[in-house]
Amino acid sequence: MDPSHGAEKTAASLPTPCDQPVKLPTGRELEIKFKTDSGGLKLALRSELLTTDAPDTPRRTLRSVYFDTPAGDLHKHGIFLRVRKVRNTHIMGLKGARPLAEAPFSRSEIEVRVPRLDPDITRCGEEIAAELNRVIDGQPLEQKFETQVKRRLRCLNLGRSLIEVAFDEGFIVVGDRRQPLTEIDLDLKTGEEAALYDLAVRLADALPVRLDIMSKAERGFMLTGDHRPLPVRAAVLQFPADATLDDAVDVVISSALYQFVANWPAMVETQHLESVHQMRVALRRLRTALAFFDRALPCAEFKVFRVEAKRIASALGPARNWDAFRELVEDGPRTLLAPGESFEALLTTVEQRRSAAYAIAQDLIHDPLTTRFVLNLRAFLARRAWRNALSGAELSRLTEPASLFAGKTLQRLHKRALKRGRGLLQKPPKERHEVRIILKNIRYTAEFFSSFFAGARPYIRAVAKLQDGLGAINDAASATYRLRDIEAAAGPQAAKAAGIVLGWCGRGAVNADDNLRQARKSFKRTRPSWR
Repeated sequence: MDPSHGAEKTAASLPTPCDQPVKLPTGRELEIKFKTDSGGLKLALRSELLTTDAPDTPRRTLRSVYFDTPAGDLHKHGIFLRVRKVRNTHIMGLKGARPLAEAPFSRSEIEVRVPRLDPDITRCGEEIAAELNRVIDGQPLEQKFETQVKRRLRCLNLGRSLIEVAFDEGFIVVGDRRQPLTEIDLDLKTGEEAALYDLAVRLADALPVRLDIMSKAERGFMLTGDHRPLPVRAAVLQFPADATLDDAVDVVISSALYQFVANWPAMVETQHLESVHQMRVALRRLRTALAFFDRALPCAEFKVFRVEAKRIASALGPARNWDAFRELVEDGPRTLLAPGESFEALLTTVEQRRSAAYAIAQDLIHDPLTTRFVLNLRAFLARRAWRNALSGAELSRLTEPASLFAGKTLQRLHKRALKRGRGLLQKPPKERHEVRIILKNIRYTAEFFSSFFAGARPYIRAVAKLQDGLGAINDAASATYRLRDIEAAAGPQAAKAAGIVLGWCGRGAVNADDNLRQARKSFKRTRPSWR
């Protein structure tokens, strides 16, 4: 079964960011965090990559207490409130959601002194305090958990950039429960963002560290039981009216990269079924964007990142495929026709294949090559390096209105879909698959730029319906392949269930042809929103 089938229907059920986010200050934190162990921390302290002539600051013990309402309202809005004690000083910190254009390593941040180990939101300023009070809505703030960390600080001067390195070792504490943490944090204080990403790439190559997307606060809320990482779907992008093609490169690619990385916690911590799917959707969206930007602004790095995104998506494929196959069996023939021992035997083998595929997916997330891909792409965006590949008339395209580029790109893809889709029902599977890929590209492009065009949703729905119709037909062929793959391992006891599943998919393929015919008509009738 192809994992992209039914993508939007599933994604629609996922949690979305709060409709009324808290307005935080313009101050921000740009930080990259690595997980390691005690041995890795010792190696990092001795690493030439992190040495400096200046002495380390004395090792300090930091106690940070995190607060929220009993119902966790601040956390639900992506806000973390803590008071940190350093010697005899108390610092209240307020951190907010990452700006999408800088995701996934940036947060809004404010810090102010308070007299004791209790929060006082009035010290955040009148406007911010009003926003926080709106969220809190009169509820008390209570201690949720705390972190107890021993920290060494070191400052690196890298050209025109100053990067603070924190070596942390300690615990997250919830009641009598303690979760160890050992981290290396890189925090850009001044200078060029690309310098931060370049240093992080070198560290990932040289040391036994893993890129970690979850903050201490997020891990603390997970330990309390009030939070489990959930899959993250694509955000709706908003562009200013005067956005240029140059602006669009940064916004669109950042969005897709954030969706990919934001699904790591759900994959690693809970193995949520939808997390792998959303990671693959993110990588397909990224590849679509890299392709149409490369067409307009030829740059070799667009191609390099596109190839790497495809490699990662392909490695995640088996995990998603077994998820989808298991879902088909459990929600369809097993539930509605004939539950029993034969299905148990079949699903036991499916689960074995699925577990093996998930182990590969977990390793992929922790692979230094995946870390390198993410950090190098962020560095590429920070430098706006695509500009360096352009010359002459190509440079003028940078200031082309993004809305104009979007309309031309959608028109080109729409015409291609109409041409390739002629006689769709009679086409062989390979050619139908090619049409389906074109539809995916149209759909993602239309979603990226939907804010430019009134009435974009009906067109996107028509494209999705046709894409799903083709996906349903692909399901039958994929299910047959999966069954043959596990036939010997499942044994004769699963033969009855396998036959029922094949019959179920065969019936579905017949129905899919009728649905596909209607979806094709609907697509042709729907007026493109950019015209």
